[in-house]
Order: sequence, then C-alpha cells, then structure tokens
Amino acid sequence: MDLISEMLATPFMQRAIIGSLLLAILLGLFGVFMVPRKLGFMADGVSHASLLGIAVGIMFGGAPLLWAAAVAACIGLLLAKIEDNERLTLDSVVGIVLVGGMSSAVILMALTPGYKPELITYLFGSLLSISWNDIYLLIVFFAVTLVLFKIQWRTLVLTTVHGELSSVLGLPTSAAKYFLFVGTSVALIAGVKLLGVILISALLIIPFSAANQATRSLKGSLILTECLAVAGTMTGITLSYIYDLPTGPAIALVFVGLFLGCIVIGRIKSRPVFATDHNH
Repeated sequence: MDLISEMLATPFMQRAIIGSLLLAILLGLFGVFMVPRKLGFMADGVSHASLLGIAVGIMFGGAPLLWAAAVAACIGLLLAKIEDNERLTLDSVVGIVLVGGMSSAVILMALTPGYKPELITYLFGSLLSISWNDIYLLIVFFAVTLVLFKIQWRTLVLTTVHGELSSVLGLPTSAAKYFLFVGTSVALIAGVKLLGVILISALLIIPFSAANQATRSLKGSLILTECLAVAGTMTGITLSYIYDLPTGPAIALVFVGLFLGCIVIGRIKSRPVFATDHNH
C-alpha cells in the first residue's frame, strides 16, 4: 500500500498512470479488429516509419509527436488505399514504408547538429517524458475515437468476423477500413512516449493475441483483451518505477509473460475464437 500511495502522490507517475490506462484501452480495442485481419505487421511498420516525423520535429523544431502523427496518418491512408491492390501485397508495402521511413529518419538525425538525448525517449519510452499537455491531447483523441468506434461498431465486427456478409448487407466497409487504418496509426503514435516506437506495437498485438488463446467468443475476447492490456501496462510501469527500468521493454516483457500464460490456459480450457490459418 505504501508503494501505491507513493506512486499516486508522484506527479510524473500520475501522468503515466492516466496515460497508460487510456492507451491500454484504446490500443487494446484497435487490436481486437487489427490482429484478426493479420495486420499486426502494419503496426510495426507505421510506428517505425513515423520516426521520420520525430526526426523532422527535432531537426526543424515544433512538436515531434505531431509531426509523427501526421506521418502515421498519411501512412494509414496509403495502406488502406492499397490493401485491395492486386499487384501489391500489404506486407510488402509496409516493409517498404518501414525501411524508407527509418532510413530517412536516421539520415535526418545524422544531419542534425548537437546531442539528441530525447531520441532515446522516443525509441524506448520514458515515464518522465509524459506531460499534462500530452494527457489532455490523449483524452480528446480517446473521446473522439470512442465515438467513431460506436458509429462504426457493427461494420467493424462484421468485416472482421465475416467480410463477405458485410458486403452483401451493403455496410459502409470502406469508411470503417479507413477509420481502422488511420485511427490505429495515430493511436500508435499517441503511445510513443510510453513504450517508444520500437515496442509500441506490443500494446496493440499481444493483449488480443493472448486473450484469443483463452476465450471462445468475440465479446469474451474483447473483455479479456482490455483487462490484459490494462493489467500488463500497469504492471510494467510499476516495475519500471521500482527498479528504474526502461518503460517500453518492461511493459513489453510483461505482455510476453501474459501471452505465454494464456497459451497454457487456452490449451487446458478452450480453442481460440479466431483460428489461425497456417496456409497463409
């Protein structure tokens, strides 16, 4: 109890806890719809490529995360547009975007004079780097995203579980797809100060992947995903605070442990709600 009281009384931990809760709920929700569509690699591509926006912000001034969010939104729009392209696979484009974005970022950083300690924060995350302005922006983004989820919910569920049926029913699948791609891309950037561009995709991918091993229904998977996302993030930042560990790796390793635990539980209890097709 003393530890909890100490954490809650520390201003930077207050910001970290609020931000972590919002991000865990948000990225857990996006993960429920992204991972079954086999779009996990997209999260890595977007987060890594957005380092270009961070480099631009550091080099020319301004808010690096706003530059990164703009880059991520553009990448999300591009990937949504080419998803159904017959001559390009999404994975190949994500790989190209990742390589191009990171390479450009490294070159820009090399051309920027002076020592750049903030770059480590953007790469791996830091509890100390989260400001109240970050929290206020995150709250606004969180609220807007939840409203859009409510509007698109039926379409998102049907396109995730049964894509052909959603087309037959004439649902606005294109709007839902663009929301999912762009929303996920920007949400990933919102979490960069917590986990860093290297590991932020863990918060999108692992909670749902773990929950899917231990539940039988979409509803159960959604609830367990959010519980695991919140529990894993809170445990990770607590360990980071106690042992002075890098925040991103601490949270990511907790998620890996939860995933392994859910695999064991799933083998004992049930089969996943979304079966993995090993032929692809």
